[in-house]
This record gives sequence, C-alpha cells and structure tokens, in this order.
Amino acid sequence: MPDQLPHIFFSGVTEDRDFKPLSGGPIKKTLPIRERQPHGRKLLRQLERLRLDQEGVKQRRAALGLAEDVGMTLAIEVRPKGMLDVHKQLEWQREGIEVLSVVDSGTSEIVSVHVPDGRLAAFEKRVSEYLSKNSKSGKPANAALITAVEAFRKAVFDELWTDPVQEPPAEDLPTWFQIWLRCPRGQAVGDVVRRFRENSLRFNIQVEPGYVPFPGRVVIAAHGTKHQLQNALDLLDLIAEVRGVQPTAEFFLSDLAPREQAEWVRELRERTDFDGGRPDKVYVTLLDTGVNRAHPLLSPALEEQDMHAVAPEWQTADHEGHGTEMAGLILHGDLKQPLANGEANPIPHRLESVKILPPEGTNPPHLYGWVTQKAAEVVEGRAPERTRLYATMTTSSGKQTGLPSEWSATIDRLSFGYEPLPDGLSQDVLKPRLFVLSAGNVPWTDWSNYPASNNAAAVENPGQSWNALTVGAYTTLTQIDHRKWPGLRPIAPSGSISPASTTSMLWSDAWPYKPDVVAEGGNGSLDRIQGVSVGPESLRLLTTNHDMVNSPLSETGDTSAAAAEVARVCAHLADRYPSYWPETIRGLIVHGASYTPYMRGTLPLVRNALHKRALMRRFGYGAINAHDSLFSDRSRPTIVLQEKINPYKLDGSTIKLNQYNMHELPWPTDVLQNLGDAEVGMRVTLSYFVEPNPSQRGWQSKYRYQSHGLRFAVRGSTESEAQFGQRINRLERESAERVEEHLPDPDSSDWFLGFKMRGKGSLHSDYWQGSAAKLAMKSHLAVFPVGGWWKDWQDSNRHDRSVRYALVVSLVVLGESMVDLYTPIATQIELPPIVGDVVGGG
Repeated sequence: MPDQLPHIFFSGVTEDRDFKPLSGGPIKKTLPIRERQPHGRKLLRQLERLRLDQEGVKQRRAALGLAEDVGMTLAIEVRPKGMLDVHKQLEWQREGIEVLSVVDSGTSEIVSVHVPDGRLAAFEKRVSEYLSKNSKSGKPANAALITAVEAFRKAVFDELWTDPVQEPPAEDLPTWFQIWLRCPRGQAVGDVVRRFRENSLRFNIQVEPGYVPFPGRVVIAAHGTKHQLQNALDLLDLIAEVRGVQPTAEFFLSDLAPREQAEWVRELRERTDFDGGRPDKVYVTLLDTGVNRAHPLLSPALEEQDMHAVAPEWQTADHEGHGTEMAGLILHGDLKQPLANGEANPIPHRLESVKILPPEGTNPPHLYGWVTQKAAEVVEGRAPERTRLYATMTTSSGKQTGLPSEWSATIDRLSFGYEPLPDGLSQDVLKPRLFVLSAGNVPWTDWSNYPASNNAAAVENPGQSWNALTVGAYTTLTQIDHRKWPGLRPIAPSGSISPASTTSMLWSDAWPYKPDVVAEGGNGSLDRIQGVSVGPESLRLLTTNHDMVNSPLSETGDTSAAAAEVARVCAHLADRYPSYWPETIRGLIVHGASYTPYMRGTLPLVRNALHKRALMRRFGYGAINAHDSLFSDRSRPTIVLQEKINPYKLDGSTIKLNQYNMHELPWPTDVLQNLGDAEVGMRVTLSYFVEPNPSQRGWQSKYRYQSHGLRFAVRGSTESEAQFGQRINRLERESAERVEEHLPDPDSSDWFLGFKMRGKGSLHSDYWQGSAAKLAMKSHLAVFPVGGWWKDWQDSNRHDRSVRYALVVSLVVLGESMVDLYTPIATQIELPPIVGDVVGGG
C-alpha cells in the first residue's frame, strides 16, 4: 500500500529581487504607402460628415428630452490590421476618447471609440497636421497613425457586435442581447445601469433585472431588435459592445434506472461516518437543480437551512433529478465501491445547495454570471465564515471559441476574490474562491462518431474560465455482461476520453488548455448496426436518486459526474490541509493528475509541439489521482509553498515589471547524488488567480484579459545560482562583471512541455525527467511576472497590488519505490519525524 504522508509545507528561503525581462522591444512595422494629399483630404471629408451627423443626433436627443452633449461612437477602419497599438495611438485621455472594442474584419480591423461632445476636433487636428507639417525626419506629421487609418465612419450595430460565434440577428427580429455598457469615470455602476434602463424604455427595449460589473464595463441583458439597439446606440451613448445570448443550459442524462437497492442504502448509511474531519467543516456549494435531502445518504450532510434558491419562489427541492445525483457523487463518489466493499465510509465534508434553475422552463436567456453571483451572495450572506468551494455542472450549449464570456469572467472575478455584490470591484480585502466546473457534454446522438465527435465539440461556457477547475471525462468502464447484452461493445477503450467529453481542440492557441483535468465519466456502447446506447449500467456511475419512491439509486455519468468527483477530492484536500488556499487546492488537483497509458499512447515516438498540444486540449493535465493529490510518499515527496509577489511598480510615469522571487528549496542533494544515473522525475505546478477584464478591446494589447501573469523557471543542472539568475533577469546580467551573451536553459529538452507551451492561462504545470545527479543540482526555482492589464492600464490604479501564488514541487525516483526522499527534506525544515504511515483526510 502506498504511504499516506502529509505534504511538506515550506515557507523558508524566498528572496525577492528586482526584475527586468530579457525580451527585446516592440517589432517595427512597415507603414502602408499612401498618397498624402488625397488620403488626408478624404479623411477630413469623412470627419466633416460625422460632425454634421452629430448635430442631427443632438437635435433628436433634444426632442426626446435626453442630454444633448454626451458624444458619439466612431468606427475607425485600420488597414492592414495590426498596424496600430490602438490603445496607445487612439485612446487619448486628455480629450476623453476611449477605445470601446476591436473587431477583426479580415484584412482590416474595426476600432470603435467613444468621442465626447466637441472632441471630434482631436482627429481633425491630427489629420490636418499630417497634411501640412513634417516631422524632424522629413515624414508627414502623425504618419504612423494617419497612414494606418483607412476610414472614419459612424459606428453601426454590426461594428459593435463582438460575439465570435453567432451572427448579428435580422433587423426587426426580437432577440435577447448581452449589452456591454461603458462606465464613465466617476460614475457608479448602479447609476449607469439605472439610467440606461430608464431611457431604453423610450425605444421599447426591455432590460432584465441584474447586472455584472467588470473594469470599465457593466453587462446587462436586454430584449429588443437590432433596429431598436441602433437607435439606442446613437441616442443613449453608453453601448460599448453587443453580444448574443446562447441557448439555455442542458443536461445530457441517461434515462436508465437500476433495480431497487433500498437495503444496500440502509446498510451503507450504517457504515458512513459523517462526524470525522476537521471541526469547522468544509462545504461544497452545489449550484444545480436543487437537492432532495430526504435521501438517507444525503440528509446527514445537508441541513435544511443549507437549502437555497436564487429565487425563493422556485423552492429548494430537486425538480429534475440532476442535483440529487450530483450531491451523492460529491459526498460518496461512485456508490458502487462503498456499497460493495463493506468498509467504513468516512465523509469529512458537508453540502450546501443553491437551486439556479426554476422548476418549469429555464432561466431567462440572459446573464448566467448574474445567477452565479446571486447564488454566491445567498450562501455567503447566511454563513460568511465557512470554508467552501463551489461546484456547478450547468453549461450553455452552442459553439465556443475559448473567448471569455460574461459568465466565465464572473466566475473568474469571484474566484479572484471580489464579493458577489453588484458594485464589488474595489474592495481592499479579497476572498478567493475555488469553482469546479464541468466541461459540457457531446450529445449522445453523436457518440457513434467517437472520437472525432469529441474533437469537434468545444468545451462549453463557462468552462473557458481561467481561474476555475474545468473537468472533462475519461473512462475505465468497459465491462459489459454479454449474456445480458449480446452484441454490445463499449465505445471508448479503457483509459481514453469518454464519449461525452468536450475538448478545446478547435480553440485558438492563445487560450488556456481546457479541460484542466479529466475524471471518470462513464462510457456508452454500440450495437451491431452502430446504434448508440447510454450504458448499460456497468458503464455508468451509481449515485443517489431524487425519486425515492421508485428507487433510491440512479445511474449517471458524463462530465457532470466527473466534475462532482473532482469537487469531492477538493473537499478532502481542504479538510486535510486547512491552511491551504483555493489556488493551492486547484494546483494540487492538477499536480496529482497524470496521463493513462492509452493517453500517452496517442503520442508518436517522435513528438512535436502539435502532438503535445492535441494531448493537452483533449485531456488537460490528465486523469486525476486522489492519492497523489492528497498525500506524499517516501519515494514521492511533495513540497508546497504559498507566497506573494508585487509584479509591477510605478517608475516615474511608467508602470514596469517589479520583482521576481527566487526560491531555494529543501533538497535531498546527498541522496540524489548517490543515485547517480538513476532515472528520476520532477513535477512543478504554479497556480494563481487573475482579475479578469473581458471587454473586447483587443487582448493582445493594452486591455488583455489577465490582470497579471506569472511564470516559473528552474535552475539548470550545469548552472551556478548566479548563472541561473542571469538567464532570466536582465538586471543581474547588467550587474555581472562577465556574462555569456547567450544563456539558454541547459535542461530545456528534458521538460515535457517546455517554457512556451506551459505558459497559458493562470495554471502552469510541467514534468522534468533526467538523471538523479542532474536533479541534485536543480534546487533553485524562480517565479517572475509577465504582462497584464494592471501593468498597461495605468488608470486602473492596480500597479502596486501584491498577488498570491501556490507552488507545488514533487520528486520521484522512477522504477524504485524503496528510496526515501521524504525524510531528508523533512529533516532540513525540522518537521516532526514520521513513524509508520500517516493516514487521514480521505
């Protein structure tokens, strides 16, 4: 039996050093060739037409009793695309001109900007100078800006439509929209929403209750037509972006039911201990269809007062069955094992339930982020002191590209630590949260095309959340009783992706790898004519049924069941390690995951980045392993650090990268050196949460999505500590008397992913393999910052904030379980000696 030792928590030698990256400056771009006079005069004529149009808009505003001097929305066509850093070259604070959105239009890009009343002259001045003045180099003044501008025109609805999947609706088709309003500086979010809601009634636009704030933006849901919104765009002067609303959430559930098992349930209840674990219990807050808590396997862990609903009139009972099924898995896991093994069944955690779907119909197709925000507000308002994590298996169906949404960004905002309040964006003390999400399911009607159907089905909204743990499904369930089910064969082989699991194969490479991990989600079967069956029972998971009259047990599966299992392991981690942050729990789940032999077998012998990318976008970091996440072994010690860093600083009028942390880890150097050429491995995981900025202002420039980014680097086996610092930090190169011009990582080929591939999202994990002698020299690890909108958006006033991160490092001797690496590390940091095995927490 493997050891069950506690992880080694280390808060020792961390040195913060001033930091300057080694990367060079911006790439010079070749300006398009323009005929100066014709081009400039054309742009001036376009600006004059816009001035006349604005006068007409003022008159219409006056007739409606609206303020006349609020400004206009201008569309600027930039050709070729990428020629401008639009936020440096088109957002002029002195004139109050603000970039609203950047939309790719093929060979050009459309930049929508808000121009305050009377400030159109700022563009006219720059074009006039282009026509009449030269710079010191002899080129036309403002040439870098004006030659890149193809045209100025009034912004229309389609140019503010930023939905990457849905096309704009027909002109007069009543539709639900997500409207992203700009929040002028100094105005409260609630006041902006209230003003828009009141004025939109003049255009017969219905605005739903609820809104979600983000930096510089607030998202509402409205019902109307494209024509009505165009009028509102002209006259209300607050719309920054418009997006579509996806279909309502779907659950793909089997309708098969097991035989009556009431006596099994009674017997298991007698063996289940709900009183173990830490005194202040860990709670999993399930956001689903409600729970029927009368079930004997659920009621001891779910008190009546912990049953909630977003809307009180929905009641709290499970109207559909899915929530009760997930509750059983979150508490017990797949019930087949505890029902059959006759052993004690300790449950250290508790449940809270928030019903987020009404008993008839579905949520109005508007702001799922607002629903999630309200759910958090309900439970935290009642019991704010609890340690809890959130789990939801609700997703919206439809195509996804990885682009952040109002829903996924709300989860990122709550994860980062903001309170679930409408205006909560500036609090001093953050309260980070862990969310576990399902990746969404491939419809069972497509399972006959396995596995191509998995590659073609994208992870569903909000699974693109950067801070959440997004869970896909794999399966080891392949056993079919052919006496009972002749002619059936399992769809998925053991260890491979479940037929239900979506992937991020079709996403742009810029977005994080999703799912993050996979867990057991069951299988399906095919008959002799390729007919699909969801089951039989041996290919599914067993859980609690909401309809106790017919059966206390039910079968379930897919990514919902996989997410429930991951939430269960997270709860055990939080119970076992009460001081660990949500970032740390997330990191340990990923850190313990690994690829099954089948998953590794999908890689060719000669592997390149494309092969590894496909592996990551199907399986994330692999199948979870509860033991490796929860425990260390003598031959596989895990070191856990929780640290802070100040990534940025204000230097004069410029925000720059500030510092990096150099960690000197407690290292079993003597043991490793004695092992010599023996093969060993090292796993490193860096986990942190980012503050989201989801408005589509061009994520490759100033308003990128993440507030900040962090990366890690490990000392090379042939590097001195000084050489390692010089490899990653320009300041240490500049202060050294002698330094080699080129200092690459000498061990780069020994990493599975490598620096570039692992640098996506806010969760970075990689595996190194080599000789023990080389690992003996790799005791130093650096965490350093990269860019984010906190650095580039100076008006956000976030440059002086510190951020948290969790760092997890494991060592393992391959093929040899008798080597003790744990004790030498524990001795260095004076941990109490371990006598025998330490068992607990799961």
